[in-house]
Amino acid sequence: MEDRLFIIVMNLFVYIILLILQILTPKITRKNIYFGIRIPEEELNNEELKKIYKTYVIENILISIPSIAFLSYWTYNSNSPIVVTLTIFIYIGILFLVYLHGNNKMKKLKEEKEWKGFKDEVVVDLKFSKNRASAASISFWWFLIPVGIALINLIVGLNISSKLPKRIPTNWDFQGNITGYMDKNFFIWFMPLVQLGMTGTMFFVCKIIGWSKQEISAKNPEESVKRNIIFRRIWSVYILVTNIVLNILFTLASFYSFGILGGSVNTIIILFFIFTSLVILSSIIISIKVGQGGSRLEFDGHYEERNRDDDRFWKLGSTIYYNPEDPALFIEKRFGVGWTVNVGRPLGMFLMIVPFIIIVFTLLLVS
Repeated sequence: MEDRLFIIVMNLFVYIILLILQILTPKITRKNIYFGIRIPEEELNNEELKKIYKTYVIENILISIPSIAFLSYWTYNSNSPIVVTLTIFIYIGILFLVYLHGNNKMKKLKEEKEWKGFKDEVVVDLKFSKNRASAASISFWWFLIPVGIALINLIVGLNISSKLPKRIPTNWDFQGNITGYMDKNFFIWFMPLVQLGMTGTMFFVCKIIGWSKQEISAKNPEESVKRNIIFRRIWSVYILVTNIVLNILFTLASFYSFGILGGSVNTIIILFFIFTSLVILSSIIISIKVGQGGSRLEFDGHYEERNRDDDRFWKLGSTIYYNPEDPALFIEKRFGVGWTVNVGRPLGMFLMIVPFIIIVFTLLLVS
């Protein structure tokens, strides 16, 4: 009973965070992009835009209340781990449908108002393009910190291997009872390899941040480049810090399994919960303060963006970028903060599909 209630509370926390992000996202994208649609900057204070956003917030709340209630009831009455994960993805799908409704409203409004006064102005800063990986990303050497933490985990495990039982406890219920074991020789290597794999992934993400196509304002190219570099560096540092703290937590979890650390397993669970909350909260704060591409950074003077109207390349509510003629593989997301891939390129299509394959495969393993 207590385990089920804990899972419900954890899922409820995830639902609320997802709902908050859903409501805030239109406010943290580039100022001249509203619900994934590019609009003239002089129309940002249009009353109809405010009305669309207000309706969007109300729809999200009204639809989320019964959806969360039903999904929580389903989770509570199910003993399947796959349902716990599946309900979160279902809720994400529900929120996406609400967003699509707002996106369609914006498309219609743009057509009705005939906001077509954009010029296909393309600005490329060759210096930034050439040096963006070094200018915007952090040094490779910083990632030796999380690598070192993983190696400490491995070295400690190997040194005390002879003192450990053949099977090491790896899973506990919320009363502290052991519910799962793993062979010690496998576990000693397993956790450090997971940490190293995660570090490699984080490093690759930082490289993507440097490689991704820059979106430069035709009206303020110099300031736009400056904002872009700050934006990329902030998120690179965020990823590195997240990686370091995660590796520390994983190492503490290993030490608990080894018997080096005493106390209740709930301490580890609480630490993970606190850290997860801080990661999410800090990402929200950064998104609000920095904005997509650094568009919300506070500089002296008024900043105005002017870019070409490329709505035609964005599909499925402006969430998928398809442009075979664009050589860029990684580009800024249209809705939200971060980057996505150009599925108009074969490698981009592959990178788009792979995460879904991994999710399905993982769910099948769990079930």
